[in-house]
Amino acid sequence: MKTVWEYIKTEDQQICIWRAFGTAVCLRVPEQIEGCPVTEIGPYAFSASERPKRFAAEPERIRRITVQDGILDSGEMPGEAAAGERLEEVILPDTVSVIGDYAFYGCRRLKRIGFSDTLSRIGSGAFIGCGSLDTFLFRERKTGKNSLSQMLSELRQAVTAEITGTVEGKERRSCLVFPGYYEMSVENVPARIFEVHYQGTGYRYRQCFRDGSVDYKAYDALFGLAKNQEPHQILTRLAYCRIRYPEGLGDEARTEYLDYFSAYAREAGEILLEKDDLEAVRLIAEAGGFDGKTRKKNWLQQDALEAEARPAADGAGDFYMASLGETGFGIGASRSGKGKKPAEEEPRDALDVMTELAARLGRTECLSYLMDCRYRRQGRKKQNRQFDL
Repeated sequence: MKTVWEYIKTEDQQICIWRAFGTAVCLRVPEQIEGCPVTEIGPYAFSASERPKRFAAEPERIRRITVQDGILDSGEMPGEAAAGERLEEVILPDTVSVIGDYAFYGCRRLKRIGFSDTLSRIGSGAFIGCGSLDTFLFRERKTGKNSLSQMLSELRQAVTAEITGTVEGKERRSCLVFPGYYEMSVENVPARIFEVHYQGTGYRYRQCFRDGSVDYKAYDALFGLAKNQEPHQILTRLAYCRIRYPEGLGDEARTEYLDYFSAYAREAGEILLEKDDLEAVRLIAEAGGFDGKTRKKNWLQQDALEAEARPAADGAGDFYMASLGETGFGIGASRSGKGKKPAEEEPRDALDVMTELAARLGRTECLSYLMDCRYRRQGRKKQNRQFDL
């Protein structure tokens, strides 16, 4: 893929990216040009908006170079700008320390951006209009700079930060979900002031940093609050990512995340099974996430499981549901026997709920695995029984 880069070479022999041209929707900014490090993304560099005069540069200072499949070549006349709504992903090299004002303004389809903790300054409005940006690919180099915290403060929507780095010669990886939030000004009439209230836990999660690095203990301590305020789509992904990548995860926090999958097996299970994510189901099950009981269900509150339409089950699911009878493991069973739901449903085995969900949704591989888990569990219970004669 060919990309033409416009750039400015500063007096201290550093490169500022000014514009990019080409058909690529995923851009990887070069680390060096003319043997000089690329240290800055210029103002409005990837924005589709016209650059204001106050940010303009003398035409004679702007140079061009072509990158063809990662190889630098001589410059040529550019085509269409690789900017604005065309961009979906941009990867910045470790040499970049500055993102200029409004650099990504209006990049509505931008989903992912990669950067490292060498980034030290983000200009005003750099990510205004980037409503689809939901993934940070963050490379931790232990520079002590709060690059990730700065980037998170630029966005109000939910963001997943995939963190990689090397500590004491060992590769490590973590994945953290930062929920969204919004600010609301409330007038305090007697005091004649406006108070800023934050809706959602996203603002608190964005404060979980210490000396430029993630404070995992503070991050995990917020999950109890998040369970009362965030949707299950966010909670399920957050808990799953912490179990899968347990960097800095304590035993108490790990237990709380696993208990969530048991207590909310209906909600979390549906999210996992809708994606037919056998790997995730297997990971949570083997960690003990489905060993507990579901919370007490109040049918007066509409459950998404009953409200949303479900895809038709395949042959395996149909056969399994038929073997359970009309009421399955008990969801929807009536105390009166007339087919009406009771006002409340007592806690039930989370693994049974997961198995029924897999059958109803026609997730054959997940269903097979969950049935095998139930079989092995029943076998262990029989072995653990002792009879005194």
